[in-house]
Amino acid sequence: MRLAYTVAAPDGGSPLLAWTGRFQVALDGVRSAGFDGVELYVVEPTKLDAEDLLRQLRNAGLRPAAVCTGEVYGRDGLCLSAAQRSVRESAMDRARRITDLAGVLQVPVNVGRLRGPAAGDPGAADRALDALRELADYAAVRGTYLVLEPVNRHELDLVNTTAEGIAWVRRVGHPGLRLMLDVYHVQLGDVSIPAAFARAWAEGVLAHVHVCDGNRLAPGWGHLPLRDVLAVLLAVWYDGWVTVECLQHPSPEQAARQAAGHLRRLLEECRESPAARP
Repeated sequence: MRLAYTVAAPDGGSPLLAWTGRFQVALDGVRSAGFDGVELYVVEPTKLDAEDLLRQLRNAGLRPAAVCTGEVYGRDGLCLSAAQRSVRESAMDRARRITDLAGVLQVPVNVGRLRGPAAGDPGAADRALDALRELADYAAVRGTYLVLEPVNRHELDLVNTTAEGIAWVRRVGHPGLRLMLDVYHVQLGDVSIPAAFARAWAEGVLAHVHVCDGNRLAPGWGHLPLRDVLAVLLAVWYDGWVTVECLQHPSPEQAARQAAGHLRRLLEECRESPAARP
């Protein structure tokens, strides 16, 4: 299991849930805090050079973990479920370019808010599913894949629970689409957070994980049962990335250090007390 932290790519985006500002400063801070890699928030991939990103990550002693697309919807309002053809086509074009970048980095593409809302439109889900099928094909050709993220009902009204996420992955039925779970969204959509992770793994679809605490601050500054989640992941020999995606409060430096320190302490406790695992 490897730990990553969200960082805004140097393409002009300013997401609330990622370390923003000078890219090299962010990379140095993430590495100093004790992380193994970074998950890049990307808005406009044409402004990025994948090989240069790899060089900078390598020089900082970090690895790429995933590419996050949330700000494509959050900042630019582009989504796969849109009724307007022009919006859908723009969203697909952006998603393809981000997937091209992910293919070079050899990391998955996170699809959360990018799928868009239904907003009472009965055709929205089918449009999003069709787009995911096309993008899954596109990703597979480039040696990567998509990870579908259930998002809580207060932010989106398509795919809010782990069960719904699994069902969508099954409906698409393509190895280029898998599932990711974020503890923040799982707490708002599922009865049990550890059970949701255990089910996703048992279904053979879990490929990526996001963590924060219940107030969306760094792990350890809230109430979520993160130790139980990590115990599940250790018990099933999950060997993927666990990315911290949290509010950068009181500062990115402090949030990153708190997150890395807390998660590594929990992992050590779980390894020392296997009986405590579910």
